[in-house]
Amino acid sequence: MEEKYLKKIAERGQLIVISGPNGVGKRTVLKAYLKDHANAVTATTATTRDPRKGETEGVEHFFLSELEFDRLVRTGQMLHYSFYQNRRYGTAKETVERERDKGHNVIVDVDVVGAMKIRALCPDATLIFMLPPSWAELEERLRERASCEEEVIQKYLEMAKEEIVCAGQYDYIIINDEVEKAVGRLAQIIHGNRYSKTSMKSFLDSYIEGEIIPLTDYC
Repeated sequence: MEEKYLKKIAERGQLIVISGPNGVGKRTVLKAYLKDHANAVTATTATTRDPRKGETEGVEHFFLSELEFDRLVRTGQMLHYSFYQNRRYGTAKETVERERDKGHNVIVDVDVVGAMKIRALCPDATLIFMLPPSWAELEERLRERASCEEEVIQKYLEMAKEEIVCAGQYDYIIINDEVEKAVGRLAQIIHGNRYSKTSMKSFLDSYIEGEIIPLTDYC
């Protein structure tokens, strides 16, 4: 007969934070990973901009007033946030926790600053940094973007230098040399991390309560 505590192994999902320079291919890798892993979801972000035609509340974004967004920031309920074209964007802690409580692994794609903010608020988050196979490859990928002008490319490259220097603060490093291989590496990390002491805490507490404490009382 299966003990109740065994169900706790898959009871709570992980929080996976992924960073990497522009052009490294994070979105491509994540799209491929999510396609084959139904238990994983990306966090729905909140924004203060108005909904665009066809957008649905809670699907593309949570649309908040500036007052409500600022309240979440002040009370420590926003895992990370940033400004773009005078609008605020961020991920609310409640959104992530709700999905994790359902047993979903939640993936957040964010820059280095955002990743450090998340780590401070959620120490059990797993941080993964994605690297290009070489600097030349990263530059080539950026130049392949038809919309990128030289000035923009140079800006991205300067930002990439600063970000890569911070990669040592992450738990894992993935090299995106080939999408399929990078997806496999990501899957290995997430699967293996499921059995880390942090992810297994609820299970272990329940196991001790159900198996060890009765023996101690008996003795």
